Amino acid sequence: MTEKIASRELVVFNLGRAKFALSTAQVRGIEEMQEIVPVPQSPGYVSGLINLRGEIIAVLDLRKRLKVADAHDGRDLVTMVVEHRGEAVGLVVDRVVSVELAGAEPVPVPETLAASDSGGFYQSVLELPEDKIIILNLDKILTLEEAK
Repeated sequence: MTEKIASRELVVFNLGRAKFALSTAQVRGIEEMQEIVPVPQSPGYVSGLINLRGEIIAVLDLRKRLKVADAHDGRDLVTMVVEHRGEAVGLVVDRVVSVELAGAEPVPVPETLAASDSGGFYQSVLELPEDKIIILNLDKILTLEEAK
C-alpha cells in the first residue's frame, strides 16, 4: 500500500531524462557539489563523506542507487541534503528542476514496476498533464539492503 506523502509540496529533480521527487518535508537543502572523501569498503552507490558547515554527512549517488544510466555531463550536479531519522544524508542528483505543489493525488506505482528489483524505491507516481514524476521512498533508498 502506498504511504501518504507528509507534504503536498515536492522537490522535483532529474536523474538522466527521468523526473523524480521527494517531499519538501524530507529535503533540508540543495548544495553545490564539493569534494567528496571516498569511504573504502562501502557499497558502490555510496560516494563518500562531505563536511557541510561542520557536520560530516554521508553522500549517496542516487543514479547508482537507482541504476539510472549516467548520461549526464556533470555540469548541473548538486547534492540534495535530506533528513532521515534525525540524520542528514546527501543525495547526488543531476539537477533540481523545481518545487511543485501536487495538485493531483499521486497514484500507486504499477505492479510490474513495484515487483522489479528496484521497485521498492518507488512510492508513487504523480501524473501531470505534460509529465509523470516518480515519488521516491526515502526509507527504502537509505536502507543498505536492496529495495524488494
